[in-house]
Amino acid sequence: MKESKIGVYYTNREVLQVTFSYLIFNVESIDKKFGGLADFVAKYNLWGETNGKLHIMNEMVQPHDRLLTLIKGIKINIKLVEKVDYVLGYEYLTIGAKGYVSPLLNKEIPEFENVDWLSSVITHQGNYVMYNNYPNEINSNIKIMLENQLNDAKTTIYEAYSSTYIKCKVKLHYQHLLIKYIQKTAPDRLKFNPKVSEVNKDIVEFGMVKHMGTFQINRRTLDSLDYIKKDQKDISKMVKRIIGFFKVKRP
Repeated sequence: MKESKIGVYYTNREVLQVTFSYLIFNVESIDKKFGGLADFVAKYNLWGETNGKLHIMNEMVQPHDRLLTLIKGIKINIKLVEKVDYVLGYEYLTIGAKGYVSPLLNKEIPEFENVDWLSSVITHQGNYVMYNNYPNEINSNIKIMLENQLNDAKTTIYEAYSSTYIKCKVKLHYQHLLIKYIQKTAPDRLKFNPKVSEVNKDIVEFGMVKHMGTFQINRRTLDSLDYIKKDQKDISKMVKRIIGFFKVKRP
């Protein structure tokens, strides 16, 4: 993957992840109505990730006011139609408080069920979308593509999938500790739905609704809350070993 001078990442992956609030353009529509994605991105100073079929812009805030303002400005000059030329969405979480598991797990993102150019799936690892060439094979195609892309080139598909699952468990572990910490220190902040976005060797990064950018907290601060059982301390040791095998990529 390479980065353009204007903050757009180009990738050859078919399946792309969407997080927090996001806007997805159908590149084919942009080509027809504007004349080319590169010129479109430059004219409106866009950012995000594209594979030449979809152009995705993620925002770590809810609601997506900035994206709505952006679309409103673009539509002054171009007649874009929602769900035909673009879609707006929010990331769906699959695990909640007290072990709650969303009924949407392994299903299509509800808002996109009638968007014929877009396939999607909600997994424990995240929400994923793919440009849809085969409307009658939505779930089977995207799951196969997703499973293939988890391969790390140095490992088998199974090993890559297992590693991704472990990373997800690490984030869930610190999500639990983050909520516990905020409940003790600033319970009024819980209404902003704090969510862990990245875990590295020393720092846990998280975002909150209606707040721009990210916040950071030292991992040791959260680990200090995990004192009830010895096996909980063992989890923290396991996390440190796992982190050594991964380089967390920023969106």
